[in-house]
Amino acid sequence: MARDIPNPRLKELLLEAHWTAGELARAINSEGRAQGMDLRYDRTSVAHWLSGSRPRPPVPRLAAAVLARRLRRPVLPDDLGLADDAPDPSGAADATDHEQGDDPVARLIALTRADAMPGTRAALTRLVYAPVPVAPPVWPPDGSALPQRPPGVGGVGGGIGGGVGTRSADAGARDLGAMAAVFARQLGHQGGGHARSALAAYLRDDAAGLLNRPADEASRRLLLTHTAQLTHLLANMTADTDRHALAQRYLHTALALAHRAHDRRTCAITLRALSLQALECGHLRVAADLADAAVRTAPHAPGATRAFLLTQRALTHARGGRRTEALSDLAEAEGWHTAVPEGQGPFAAYPLDGFHYQRGEILLALDELPRALQAFESSARHRRPQDHRLAALTQARKAETLLRLGHLDAACTAWSPFLRRYPLLRSTRADGALDRLRAHLRPFARHPGAAHVLEAARAVTALRGPC
Repeated sequence: MARDIPNPRLKELLLEAHWTAGELARAINSEGRAQGMDLRYDRTSVAHWLSGSRPRPPVPRLAAAVLARRLRRPVLPDDLGLADDAPDPSGAADATDHEQGDDPVARLIALTRADAMPGTRAALTRLVYAPVPVAPPVWPPDGSALPQRPPGVGGVGGGIGGGVGTRSADAGARDLGAMAAVFARQLGHQGGGHARSALAAYLRDDAAGLLNRPADEASRRLLLTHTAQLTHLLANMTADTDRHALAQRYLHTALALAHRAHDRRTCAITLRALSLQALECGHLRVAADLADAAVRTAPHAPGATRAFLLTQRALTHARGGRRTEALSDLAEAEGWHTAVPEGQGPFAAYPLDGFHYQRGEILLALDELPRALQAFESSARHRRPQDHRLAALTQARKAETLLRLGHLDAACTAWSPFLRRYPLLRSTRADGALDRLRAHLRPFARHPGAAHVLEAARAVTALRGPC
């Protein structure tokens, strides 16, 4: 498409990359050949783009990819001034369409950039969650397990692909894994409203930048896996701030990143998260389909992961009134569950506190109230004191179960630890638990214990202040 206005953004990036127009054209041709395209661009083509014309897709994306590798930082077609005009001047429509394009890294950059800017963030906030069916990722027909890292890759002695780029990629992957543990702890401690924007910025600037550096195939897969896990955590934090449509888009992006990494386990865990989100948003059928897809996606996953996947499917069965199937999945999960030592990362372990909490949810849905109470009590005993959000939610569930059993005084006692932790949290799930507390106790407002808890609820809401 002809333009009268020159393209200063492309000129600036060429200067930064120390490339001529001909060198950019040759890099695009080479990138195209690697993807099965016969491209024949030359310096004249790039000169036309500098003058204001725009090449047809997928050339803008190829140009962004080669410049990102050259500059070792994220670059999008819009940064080059080569993107097609969007009907939405804010750019939010492009950034939030999880089906746009086939490059999950570019999609992640676009989402996190839109999430960082006040105007586009407001547009993201206004989106409405929709239960979009997800086709499970397609895997090789041999049903192989998770891809194994070849011996010696990135090792001290060099080994296969043990060059400088690989060692750098391996160090970057370790950094990403360490940050996943940091943000997972933060979510458990104080909820999704704390440090969510920091994780989005880290993904946009650091994780995406690492993926643009040279690396062998095994190291790149590891980088993709850790980026997928961080994106998954960002989705969880986003959902905990009641932005389910944006969280859904982050989860779809995490799923695509994990699939590109050939990582069945991370794909399955992300499908489970999509199932849980659909269930929380009231879409049982979609939640059940996603939970079943999660279980089938990782048939050879370690025991802790199998248990994690099976308990979600059991919960969808229980909420759907399929008692036999729910109890069968729960029994199988109990058989698979194993304790994983600390330090293995948040995507390897299924701690006892989380396992017992999910057991409690399943049994509560089946109206097995005494057994559900025991499960929530077990979960509470295993919660770490610093995990304020998780401990608070467990206490709230325990109190609700006690009240359903008719133990009003015990329920009021159980709600007290929840209220002590609540001012520390920025969590939609905690807000929902506080709303339920008020609704449950309002009919007992004349009871001294209930009146005391209701007054404490009013006080802690004032203490926490606006989010």
